[in-house]
Amino acid sequence: MLYGERWWWQACGELLHSVRTGQPAFDHVHGKALFAYLNDAADAAATFNDHQTSMTQQDAAAVVSAYDFREYARVVDVGGGHGALTAAILRACPSTIAVLFDQPAVIEGAKQRLRAEGLTDRCTCIAGDFFESVPEGGDAYVLKDIVHDWDDDRAMAILRNCRRVMAHAMADTTRVLVVEKVIPPGNAPFPGKLTDITMLLVAGGRERTAKEYETLLTGAGLALTRIVPTSSPASVIEAVPG
Repeated sequence: MLYGERWWWQACGELLHSVRTGQPAFDHVHGKALFAYLNDAADAAATFNDHQTSMTQQDAAAVVSAYDFREYARVVDVGGGHGALTAAILRACPSTIAVLFDQPAVIEGAKQRLRAEGLTDRCTCIAGDFFESVPEGGDAYVLKDIVHDWDDDRAMAILRNCRRVMAHAMADTTRVLVVEKVIPPGNAPFPGKLTDITMLLVAGGRERTAKEYETLLTGAGLALTRIVPTSSPASVIEAVPG
């Protein structure tokens, strides 16, 4: 549905602009960045959010199977959308509670999904802007398909906000978990390479290699501990306070 939306494929049709300039074709076509556009277009935002939920549902089972979230009493899903990953974590970890953090326009949809899943008693929805702050008190801060939306400076700003609240907790037990498609070495086909083109066209972000994620995390005051692959193209990039 999303890929058939006129406002989406108009940007994709301007690939040459992005190749020539390195700038998002979306901004060039619509005169504003993707998320600013969505804030002003409710129907487009609804389609986009449904797409994000559908995409996360494809990865969520693989993520919770590959990475053990049970050691975390309180998980904060930063930019958690309508809660597909939050719900998967809570179903897999009956003793865990969660905080879903996203923009005000997204939160109502998250509440509806969590209500339908019967998980409202174990998840608090908080509205805000992750460029300004993120909720305190998490044992794990999960960012799925968030970091790749942004250039290095803005990605580090989000990660630094996670690092800042971790400083108030027991820093040796807290984790940042970045869930992204880590680009492998070599020229073999990989789904993340197609996503990388989409990021260039639409959001102005990018996919990254393991080394590039390590550099990004270091710049945010975090230290990469391991990268856990899953049965989906996504991996869980685990980091601790540096």
